[in-house]
Order: sequence, then C-alpha cells, then structure tokens
Amino acid sequence: MINKKRFFGLLLVLLPLISLPLQADWKFELNQLLKQNEHQQALNLIEITINQVEKSERQEALALLPFLYFKNNLPEEEKKAVINYFEEFGQDQPLFEFLDFSIFDQVIEYWGKWREEYPLLSNLNFLIPATAQERTIPETLRVGFDLSAEAYYKIQLEGTPLEGGLWSRGAHLVQLPLPLYFDQPYSLNLDIYLKTSRLTIKKRIILEFRIEKKNWSNQDLLVQRQDSPPVKNIEGEVALYIGETLIYKATKYLQSQIPVKLYIPPPNPPGTKPYLIPQKDQYPMHSVSIIDAVGAIAKLIKDWKKKPPEQTPASFIKKSEINFVYLNPEKQESRTEVTIKLNPQKAELLPY
Repeated sequence: MINKKRFFGLLLVLLPLISLPLQADWKFELNQLLKQNEHQQALNLIEITINQVEKSERQEALALLPFLYFKNNLPEEEKKAVINYFEEFGQDQPLFEFLDFSIFDQVIEYWGKWREEYPLLSNLNFLIPATAQERTIPETLRVGFDLSAEAYYKIQLEGTPLEGGLWSRGAHLVQLPLPLYFDQPYSLNLDIYLKTSRLTIKKRIILEFRIEKKNWSNQDLLVQRQDSPPVKNIEGEVALYIGETLIYKATKYLQSQIPVKLYIPPPNPPGTKPYLIPQKDQYPMHSVSIIDAVGAIAKLIKDWKKKPPEQTPASFIKKSEINFVYLNPEKQESRTEVTIKLNPQKAELLPY
C-alpha cells in the first residue's frame, strides 16, 4: 500500500511539470511541420502559440509569423506582422537555432530582404543647436531620426503638407514651425509617410505641449551700486598731513549705499521687433482657443515655408524633450513654463 504522505508529496512535485507546457514542444512541432511543407498547419500552430509562449521566445514566434503568412500567400497579413515585429524589436534578429538547416536558410534569407527594405524610423530626438542657450524659445523645432532603408516620403503637420521627396538610408532632420500658443496644453500630429517597393506606412509622431503657468515672485530687481560714492551726504571727514603730504584720510557718509530701482523687461518672443509698435498680428496665436490655435497651423506653415531656408547649425545636441520659459508681453506678471515631448505611435500599413 502506497504511503499517503509520500503520494501527495510526489503529486505536488509532478503537478507543476504536467501543467506547464514544455518549452521545446511548440518549436519541435513547428520544425516538423515546416520540414514537411505543412505551412497552413504551421501557421495555425504559431497563431495559437504566440500569446502563450514565454517572453524570451516571443521574438522568435513574432519573427516566424510573417514568414508563415508569406508561405501561405497572405500579403496583407504578412506586412502587418512585419510592422509589428519591427515596431517591437527593431533591427534585432533572433537566432532560430531550433530550425532545421533547410528551413533556417529560408527564414534568414526572408528576413535579410526585409531588413534591407523596411523603412524603420528609430533614434527619435529633438536636435538642439550646440550653441543655443538653455531654456530659450527655439525659433524652429528640429526633429532628428535614423531611417533604415531608402524610401519616398511625405510629411504632414496636422494634415497640412510640409515637404516630400526621397530619403536615403541614414540620419535625417525635419524642421517644423513653433506655434506661439502657450495658453493651455495641446498636441500636434506629425505624420511621416514612407513608401518603398514593398509597402507604404504612416508613422505618426505626437508633439505634446505641456503648459504650466507661474507668477513672478518679484518682477522688479534692486541693484546696489557698490562703486560710486553717494552725493551730498557727508557727515564728516578727517585728514592727516605731514607737511604737504597726505598720510591718511577718512570720510564718514550718512548712507554707504544708494539703492537704484531698475526695471528689467522680459525677453521678446522670437520674430518680434521690440523697436516697433506692437502689431495685432505679432502674436498670431494669443488668446484663442485650442481649436483655433491648431486650425491656424495651416497659415503658420504657409508663412513659415515662405521664409528663406535657415543655415543649418554645424552640430546638435540630442534631447528627448524641449523646455523653455515663455513671457507674454501683455501679461508680464506671469510666466509660462513649456515642455515639448515626442510621442511616437505604432506605424500603420497603408493600402497603396
């Protein structure tokens, strides 16, 4: 007769092993199906398995999914799966060590072509001129990134076209106008369309404007004059001479320092002309609603594109966000701290 304590102890050891799927099971079965060219069954297996595998195996499963869509002649599903993989893992490629050599070569060749031709946008940052002062209002927003493949491109800001053409593989820079609207938080959609011989995608980057208003604790500054002696406030003076030579002199003043009250005006926003009378259209996005402000972006872009191209600075500093203080000349008692961040979204497959 089996000892009950021993039986239950053995059961506690075996239950976890029975309930957990064997790590190599899906790989072994998938490999066998692929060797037999059972691509439909292999696809069914990977679609069922992909949400159940461990995190360490998820990359291999996601990489095999578009390959199996390709083998089953499902181009739309294949492209979407390719986008999902690149969005999550970038250019990193798994080893596929469990695959048979005949299958391994096919998978490596398949992904080699996609890695050469997929326009992956990565390393996204603001580019700040190295000579720019900290926390100053930028005249232009510069967004830099790396592109993994040659692609035709089109750029839109809030639906308004900015530019288009052909980008080569490598680093690129997009320059955007900065709306002078800092009344409350808002966001702008920057859409980058990329087209290659194999697919067309839209990569949306959301520019998030975070606004925080603060009041000045002291608008005026008192500057003490240290070098100039006060005038007409001498209480007494003592001088010591030997013959006609002055040996010592001491002067006592009623007040040793005179405070001078100076008003220091806030800096002017970029593009303004402080030597002229302010015009109504000098601040095109002041005291308007967010809808009006975002709607005015089309006119802002149109005017911005008319300006002569700026000379590109020699060197940049990469930053994930931009911070500066905005001082409204109409409300000099308060200041606005502005933070601009980049929020990239998942690329979207387009039907053309």
